[in-house]
Order: sequence, then C-alpha cells, then structure tokens
Amino acid sequence: MCSTALAYILWFFLGTVGVHRFYCGRIGTGILWACTGGLLGIGWLVDLFLVPSMVREANYRFFGRLDGGYDHPNRPIPTRPTDPQPAVATGEVPAGEPVVENRRMIYCTHCGGPLKVPVTAAGRQYACPRCWTVLTVPG
Repeated sequence: MCSTALAYILWFFLGTVGVHRFYCGRIGTGILWACTGGLLGIGWLVDLFLVPSMVREANYRFFGRLDGGYDHPNRPIPTRPTDPQPAVATGEVPAGEPVVENRRMIYCTHCGGPLKVPVTAAGRQYACPRCWTVLTVPG
C-alpha cells in the first residue's frame, strides 16, 4: 500500500532523481527524472501537486482499490462488497466426488471457489466464501 506521506518525503529529499515516481510505480518517468534532474527542477515542482493522484493510481493498480481494501483477485483476504452481483453457480458434481452428509459441492462462477450446500438447496442463494458473490444453487 503506497503512502502519500512517504511519497511526499521521497519527493522532497530525492525528487530530482525521481525516487517518488519509482515508489508509485512510474518507472519510465522515474528514469526520465533521474536523467534530467527532475526535468531541471520544473517537473519536481509540478509533482508537488501530482503526488496524491500518483499514489491513488498506484494503489488502484497494485491493490485493486482506491481505498486500500484487499478485494483484488490475487489478494487472499476478501472484503464484502456493498452490493454483490448475483450469479448462477455450476451444480455439476465432479466425477468420483461423493455426496457426503446430504451435501453437494457447487463452484462459484466468478472465482471458482467451492461451496458445500445441502442437496435440497435448489433455488436458494448463498454467498461465496472467497469473493462474496451471491450464488443461486441450480436444481
């Protein structure tokens, strides 16, 4: 998670060599700043106003959210969205997988996560434990 405060500290002390731009994931302009001394100091001064937007874009690009949550597909900790999108789960039981204790496995169409539901749960809705997508159990 990129921090605006740290980006400003890097900008102030090492901004003419583009360290704050490397920190925000802007490698190309970081190299340009390093080779030209922050575009002769003019780019360094302009970055005073651009640092917050660079941090927001970096957080969105690396973590998938602007507010710092962890709902990016590669993050292990899911967060509950405000309005989950309904989806229909696949109800096929894989070959060789027994139905245990009157339950069967369904798989989320969004993330592929498994979910055990009662055999009699046709038409009911459940939330996927990984991505919190609302799943309707097929018949």
